Parts: sequence; C-alpha cells; structure tokens
Amino acid sequence: MSTRRILGFCNLHTSPLIPNLNDKRALGTVTFLGRFAIMDFTLSNFTNSLIDTVCILAHRFPHSVLGHIQSGGAWTMNTKIGFENIFFNESSLSRPSWNTDINNILANWNQIKDIQNRFDYIVIAPAHYLSSMDFRPIIDQHINNNSKITAVYVPIHDGKTNFTKSTLITLNKDLSVKSFKRNSKLKDDILVSLDTFVISCDVFVDLITKSQKINKTFSIADMINYMMKNEGLKIDTYRFEHYVIPIMSLKDYVNNSFNLLKFENRRKLFRHEWPIYTRTHDTPPAKYLDNANVKDSIVSNGCIINGRVEHSILSRNVVVSKGAVVLNSIIFTDSIIDQNCKVNHIITEKNVSITENVEGNEDAPVFIK
Repeated sequence: MSTRRILGFCNLHTSPLIPNLNDKRALGTVTFLGRFAIMDFTLSNFTNSLIDTVCILAHRFPHSVLGHIQSGGAWTMNTKIGFENIFFNESSLSRPSWNTDINNILANWNQIKDIQNRFDYIVIAPAHYLSSMDFRPIIDQHINNNSKITAVYVPIHDGKTNFTKSTLITLNKDLSVKSFKRNSKLKDDILVSLDTFVISCDVFVDLITKSQKINKTFSIADMINYMMKNEGLKIDTYRFEHYVIPIMSLKDYVNNSFNLLKFENRRKLFRHEWPIYTRTHDTPPAKYLDNANVKDSIVSNGCIINGRVEHSILSRNVVVSKGAVVLNSIIFTDSIIDQNCKVNHIITEKNVSITENVEGNEDAPVFIK
C-alpha cells in the first residue's frame, strides 16, 4: 500500500442541506455525539487507510471547515509528506448551479497540478455517510480487477424507511453498475450507493477535463453516470458489509444520534482498531455536582451538571443548573440550561441560554437557534 500513491477527496458538495442544522456551517462540521464533527469519520477513514494526502471540497461556509480542520494535524499521520488541503470555489458564489465538486477541483487545479505523475488512484468519499471504512481492500480489488472506476455500495433491508434520499444502484450479472437511481421507497431490500469511488488517476483527469465540454454544471457522480451511459465506461462495484449511518435529514441526525446511546450500536461504528480522530480542545473533564442525576446519556468534557439529564447528548461546556431537567435532547457547545428549567425533545445551537421550559415531541423536536 505504501508504494501506491493515493489522493483522497472528502466531498462536502454531496452533503444535503438540512434546515437549522447547517444554516451557518457546512454539514461536515456539525457536532455529532457531543465530541466529533460529522466529517471526522471520513477524514479518519482516510488516515487509518494510510491516505495522508487529502483535499476537502468545501461546498459552502468554508470558514467552518477551516475552523475545524486548522492545520489538519489531527488526521495526518505522516506530517513530513501528508497534508489536508481545503478547496473552495469563490467564483461559483454568484452562480450556484456551477458550485459543483468538479468546478471546485478545477478552480484549485494548480494545487494538484501534474496530478498524473504524482498519484495513481483517487478516492472520493462524502461526509454524510458515517462508517468505519477501510479503503485499502477497495483499492486492492480495484487494482486486481484492473478497474477504471469502482463504486462502493451497502446492501440494506429497510429501504422503505431508511436511506430514503439516497442514490441506489442496480447491478449487471458481472456486478458492474447497470444504473443509478433515486430511492423510490418501494422496496426494503436495496443497494445504496455510498457516493464513494476509487478512480484510476488517468480516468479521473479525463472525467474532470471532459466535463467542461459536456456540461459545466455536472458533478463527479453526474459525469460517471454520463460516461457509463454514453461512452460505455464500465463501473465496477465493491460491496461494503459494515454499519453505515446516513445523515440526510434532521430526523436522521436525531434518531441516529440517540441510537448510538446503545452500546451495541456504538461498537458497530467505533471499532477498537479503527480510531476516529477529531480536533483537540484540551477541555477539563465533566464535573458532576451534588444534585447531578445522569442516565442513558453522553456528557462531553467541560460540562457542569447539577440537575437531571436523561437520554440526551451534551456537547462540550454545557451547564445544567440546579433543578434543571434535560430529557431526550441534544445540546450543543457552551449552552446553559438555567435553574429549574425543563427541556424535552429539543436541539440547541451553540451558545444558547435556556431560561424557560421548552418541550417538543419525538416526531417534531424543537430547534432553538
């Protein structure tokens, strides 16, 4: 693996826009389980797969990506040769339809110039599918099969209610891609495309440059589909059999966060041999005062608890004051629940102060900006 020159792209252009949750930041930088950012999983997958050269394609709010990544040292194992670059296409701001991953790459092409002499394979992965994915066996299969493009998919058995906004794939007899299509929510047993591709470098360069003649609003996925349909490009596949969490709606975010309060689900996502790295904040441990009563919750560093917390997730530096009750809620960093206030089924932004009772319900949590 060390002799294979791999360039990884963390593609934030494919992330969905979720009202409230990422109105002010890239979805990849939204807090998850109180400690991580959503994009930490993809970046850690690159790191653990020994891919040290990574470019992050920021679709919007690049300041949030810069703020989280900083030097990139948290995810770079070899600081001598590895790096994390953040790509953003400012010229696309006035033409949203042109704000694509391809145009972002082209706008920053000088940073990866001479790409064909520097890299052999390109790995492209989104941020909104959370998993512990080892790219090495995917690359191995890609090389052994002499593939040009390999698409990664996961089989699921609840497609009517899960991954409802995802792209599905159908297969030919030789397990290459027959078609890409949106989930119609008519079948439970489906194959979900994870928007993850391994592409041989010469094919990648051809795809990127050819897109400008075909359609300048095309994404990488659009071009792959176009070249498959119109040029007979064979898209091989890799079947990923492990746990995948989609974050494509507020419901996904809330339900999957709470599902991970169960230890057996956390063990599926967080594997002992596969650490998930994140930016270090050097925050002191949580402090539990005399009136603290915490059950079935995740409490992050820096929290001060002097009330009741149950089936909830608290990010860093949250204060639950004396007599306060927090139920079924997700509280973001530096927020305060005032004395004797009760909150149930809420999600807060960062730096929110709760001074009165607030209650939503399981199907419609209240989001407090």
